Amino acid sequence: MAVGEAEVLETILTLCLLIFAAKGGGEIAQRLGVAAVVGELLAGVLLSPALLGGTELFGYRLVNINETVKVFAEIGAILLLFLIGLEMQFAQFRKTGGIALSVALGGIAVPFTLGYYFVLFTGGTREEALLIGAALTATSIAITVKTLYDMGRGTARESRIIVSAAVFDDVLGLVVLAVVLAIIKSGSITLADTLLIAGKAVLAWVFLTLAGILVFSRIVTTAAPFIKTRGGKEALAVASCFGFAYIAGIAGLAPILGAFAAGMAIAETKLIQSIHKFIEKVNFMMAPLFFTVIGTQVNIQTLDASSLGFAAALFVIAVVSKVAGCGIPVYLSTRDRRSAAVVGVGMVSRGEVGLIITGIGATSGVFSPEVFSAAVLVVLATTVLTPVVLKRLFAA
Repeated sequence: MAVGEAEVLETILTLCLLIFAAKGGGEIAQRLGVAAVVGELLAGVLLSPALLGGTELFGYRLVNINETVKVFAEIGAILLLFLIGLEMQFAQFRKTGGIALSVALGGIAVPFTLGYYFVLFTGGTREEALLIGAALTATSIAITVKTLYDMGRGTARESRIIVSAAVFDDVLGLVVLAVVLAIIKSGSITLADTLLIAGKAVLAWVFLTLAGILVFSRIVTTAAPFIKTRGGKEALAVASCFGFAYIAGIAGLAPILGAFAAGMAIAETKLIQSIHKFIEKVNFMMAPLFFTVIGTQVNIQTLDASSLGFAAALFVIAVVSKVAGCGIPVYLSTRDRRSAAVVGVGMVSRGEVGLIITGIGATSGVFSPEVFSAAVLVVLATTVLTPVVLKRLFAA
């Protein structure tokens, strides 16, 4: 069998098992009264290379997270953020903009500062401290919004604040990452360079969002009556999702931010109802795949007593810093402790962005395998904790 054909078969088998495991894990979690995303993540851990995923059958490893599988997972995240964008019109986003921005700023400044000095205090290098600090600034939009969506709380006021703040957090978090990488590469960076990096990222996101809302939505509205082919409107929507994700990527932003902007643009058109139903059904399969792939990134074999202690302390910092940094601005604005707690907890999950940053630390040689696995474990732990606590807060 040719090498290329063997890789295709491995990918097909991997996708088969991941999707089965994701839906099975989600089903079990929901029956236990836990958010489905927790089961999807833990199913991924079970299928990691260190556990069942490393098993071979007829000469093939059961689960092989190759680049093709990672692309499928990323598409899952993109489609999920597109769905969330479809459920938030620009007027609603703008309404929560002020408080969401303050939440995002608090959710970046506090975690970065605490994470940076904690790593230095424990004997880590400045480069490790910078990257750990950057990883702790991240907030996973995908994890939290899927939890809220599963609970039927996607339209609650706190949910809209969380989504808006998470979008701001992603933009600003990528600015922090760009600055940190520039410091690691050059050894120092000037204030002018920092402002230039930040300005480019923010302007790119503002332009993409406004272009979608003010221009693209009108183009779709005008073209829609002329599309008679079955599935043509749905195809147009999906194409716009991927197109905006691509533009965001080449602009230096996370592709999921472009997908979110495309969703808000479609939400301004008369196609919203039919498109929403279609994308919702697609997400029943694609979103769980993404979360299960995240779970497979944990390698428990590299964890020892020392790295577990480091991970435990870092986990506490990760949780406290987000709850305080994001919850306090909400409380000062609303004087509502419950809302502050919901938003603070909702911003705790680091998810895919945190994994991307820790991955940079590993591939660049800044992190040792032990520090990398500990950091990934913290990302996974915050990701599992968030839906569990959110469900309890909303039930209270």
